[in-house]
Amino acid sequence: MVAVTNHIKTRYAERIAGRDKTIDINTYVAQNVEKIEKDIQTMVEHSEVIYAGQTAFNKDPVTIRLSGTWIILLDQADRTAITLYKVDFGLGEEFNKLYIREWLNKLNGDQEVLAKKKAESIEEIKAYKTAIKENDNLIEEYKKLINSLEKDNSGYRIIIDNKMAEYSDLEMAVRRDLDALTKRREF
Repeated sequence: MVAVTNHIKTRYAERIAGRDKTIDINTYVAQNVEKIEKDIQTMVEHSEVIYAGQTAFNKDPVTIRLSGTWIILLDQADRTAITLYKVDFGLGEEFNKLYIREWLNKLNGDQEVLAKKKAESIEEIKAYKTAIKENDNLIEEYKKLINSLEKDNSGYRIIIDNKMAEYSDLEMAVRRDLDALTKRREF
C-alpha cells in the first residue's frame, strides 16, 4: 500500500477532478479522501517504473512511474506518492502516447548505454580505488617516517647545542690562557 501525501491529493483534485480554486480543491479533497487514495493506489498498481534515482528537478532520489499518460512521482523507496501530472501537449491522446513511447525508447537506449559504460568502468574504478588505498598506506608510512626524522633532528639539535656550549667554555679557557700569556706585566 502506497502512502498518499496531501500534495498529491491536491494535485489530484486540480488535475484529475478539474478543480481550480483553492476552496474548491480543499473541499473536494476533504469530501473525497478515500476515493482519491484508492484511485492513486490503483494508478500506482497499474503503472510501470520508468526511472529511479536523482533527477534535474529533485535533489533527493525518487521513483518515477508511468500510468498511461500520467506521471506519478514517489519517494525513493517507492512507498509514498508525492505528486502526479499528465503528459498532455493539447494535440490529442494519441499524440501524447506517441510522444511518451518515443521518449521511453530514447530513455531506455540512454539507460542501456549508461549501464554498459558503468559495467565497462567497474574494473578500472576498482584498480584506481586500490591504488588510492595503497597511496594512503604509503602516505601514513611516510608520515611516520617524517615524524621519526623530525624527532631525530630535534635530538641532533640538542646535541649540537650542548657541543656548542662545551666549545664556549673551552674558548673562554683559551682566551684566559691567552690573556695570561700576553698581558703586560710591569716589574
